[in-house]
Amino acid sequence: QVQTQAPSEVEATVVPMAQPQPQSVPPADLAALSNLQREIGSLRSIIEGRLSDLAWQDMAREPSPKAALRARLAGLGLSRELCRAVSDDLPERDDLDASWDAALQVLATRMNVMDEDSLINRRGVVALMGSTGVGKTTTIAKLAARAVLKHGADQVALITTDCYRIGGQEQLQTFANYLGIPMAVATDGPGLQRLLHKVTDKRLVLIDTAGMSQRDIRLYQQFSTLQSIEASVDAYVVLPATASLRALREIVNIFGAQSLAGAIVTKVDEAVDLGGVIDVAAQTQLPLAYVSDGQKVPDNLLPARAQSIISAAVELTAQHPVSAAGTEQQPSHTPSRKVDSVNE
Repeated sequence: QVQTQAPSEVEATVVPMAQPQPQSVPPADLAALSNLQREIGSLRSIIEGRLSDLAWQDMAREPSPKAALRARLAGLGLSRELCRAVSDDLPERDDLDASWDAALQVLATRMNVMDEDSLINRRGVVALMGSTGVGKTTTIAKLAARAVLKHGADQVALITTDCYRIGGQEQLQTFANYLGIPMAVATDGPGLQRLLHKVTDKRLVLIDTAGMSQRDIRLYQQFSTLQSIEASVDAYVVLPATASLRALREIVNIFGAQSLAGAIVTKVDEAVDLGGVIDVAAQTQLPLAYVSDGQKVPDNLLPARAQSIISAAVELTAQHPVSAAGTEQQPSHTPSRKVDSVNE
């Protein structure tokens, strides 16, 4: 007799379901996906930047007196960091004009300016560094002229290391002949060292260096050469007021603010704002020696004064106001742009 199991006791047979096989993605689709991911990343960066700008604009539209003050400071061309730092140094008050005057005073105290003509009053070697077209050679000629007027032609000498720019040596030689002072050319470090040994009797030796892009490694190599020779050389960076804040920061960072003796500001007569110059001077504490506002030699070179620079910046902002959209508006008046015409 065959015994059978109840249906409930019969073991069920489990048949596994067929697993779907992974399909390979064509290379063309992978490339398209990668491009899509990059585009999404770029779009995200754009959106985040736009949101940041909108947040700044919203803050500027806030009824807060400090927000209004920061917006007004930003109109000078200052960075957000400096606008915030200056406004935070002041007590909050409802009178915007009073806060504005106080903020300009704070800006002036944050700028480091040298004593009048201290650069040419000292005894030693001074070199001007900077990128292409910032006015180094003309500024050297102005400094030499001031030194000759103060100390005599027998106390001043010129050296150039510019072997790249066509006509650069001839231009400096013309200035030297006009002033009646010697001018020599140094092609390398040892040559510069030999020339400096020959002019040790001079009170002031001015070195004009070759101008190159701030991203050209040779610009820093020139600076390294000056630091490597036996003679002590004070290097001053030439900052064009026409450059953007970002470009000015880049130029100073190449040499390092702590390694520089100071700065000379040029092309003030061509600038639409002085915010970049003020910002760099305030943030780095780089001493400002002179301000150049024209091509005339020996004129158009003035000792730097914080109040004069800030006053000129305010006048330039009135001439070239910037709208909320970031576009320049038509000026309502045209005051003088000369720094020396601004009352301190």
